[in-house]
Amino acid sequence: MSGIRPIHSALLLTAYLCGLSSAQVPSQTVQWAASVISSAAVQGGTNATLEVSAHVQEGWHVYALTQPPGGPTALRVSVDENEFAQLAGIPSATVPERKHDPSFDLETQFYTHGFTLHLPLHITQPTTTGRRAIPVSVRFQTCSDRECQPPTTVHLSVPLDVRPDAT
Repeated sequence: MSGIRPIHSALLLTAYLCGLSSAQVPSQTVQWAASVISSAAVQGGTNATLEVSAHVQEGWHVYALTQPPGGPTALRVSVDENEFAQLAGIPSATVPERKHDPSFDLETQFYTHGFTLHLPLHITQPTTTGRRAIPVSVRFQTCSDRECQPPTTVHLSVPLDVRPDAT
């Protein structure tokens, strides 16, 4: 019987620690998706548009691309370093809502529910053609009326079919 008590205690401690670790993981308040707007393969040396869309859970909001100094973390979308696609201009987005945010005591811009971002891309002359993946990073901050989550970065991999140029 004396050997069972340490095992029982170890099992309870393990269950408690697992519960703590899952409680510290923020809930998935935003679901992200991305694609290149094109009905066919993109030719090297041309431009394309990357569309990033988000769905925000009810009761939460994501801060927009522009925020006042001293405010929340602004939404930032970047094309990570790669050999065939680069950002070719300023991202545009769905028009955000504006409201005084008591958490920051500032007028902030944010999105609730769904929104879309468009990023202009330049497709360089790749060394290989075919199916490629554009690495994209999205940094954002979400808040509800009761709490703010720390800024988070998600990494997306966006498929792109690259065909050889016409020359």
